[in-house]
Amino acid sequence: MTPALNEAERSKRTGSALARLLDQTASWLVEVGTWVFGGLMALNLVIIAALITVGPVDRAVLISVTAFACALPLEVAGMIVLRLSKDAGDVRLEALALRSFQEARFPNIEAYFPSSRQRGAVARTRARLTLGYALAIATLSLVLTLIGVLASLWHMAAWVAETALGALVFSGLILLALFVHAMPRKSDAEKRLARGDQA
Repeated sequence: MTPALNEAERSKRTGSALARLLDQTASWLVEVGTWVFGGLMALNLVIIAALITVGPVDRAVLISVTAFACALPLEVAGMIVLRLSKDAGDVRLEALALRSFQEARFPNIEAYFPSSRQRGAVARTRARLTLGYALAIATLSLVLTLIGVLASLWHMAAWVAETALGALVFSGLILLALFVHAMPRKSDAEKRLARGDQA
């Protein structure tokens, strides 16, 4: 059995493992993110089109239209960030650019590009940054979309918006319960490690 790790080493190894997991699932996360942004854009466009025909009849409609109008550019930006990142990686844009300049005999062009040994690290850093920014954009866009939906429902009646918010919270609790119950039970070895047993 391997020796127990101190907290600093455990934290360092956990971070390393999570970074590797992110690197290995980055392309899948880009695809999921693209679907999320596409779905949010479609929802926003459908609802905003209906609300524009209603006109500014009350504050709830104005809040809803404003929230959707602010969310749409964010969703487009998030979609662009994810698609450009994926497409640039698929095409290997950096390698193509380097080869093009080399074929044109541009002097010392290699100095402007990462070395072949550094390209993997640069690509991983770029993917992590892209996913981080996309997550921040998606979170803000989702909050604005939620505000827009609730405000448009508030226009119908306050109790409709309150009921929808309650259903949203209930759905979140159901998902949380599913994740908690889907986690594997602690093995005997894990229980011993938690107690501090080495054997």
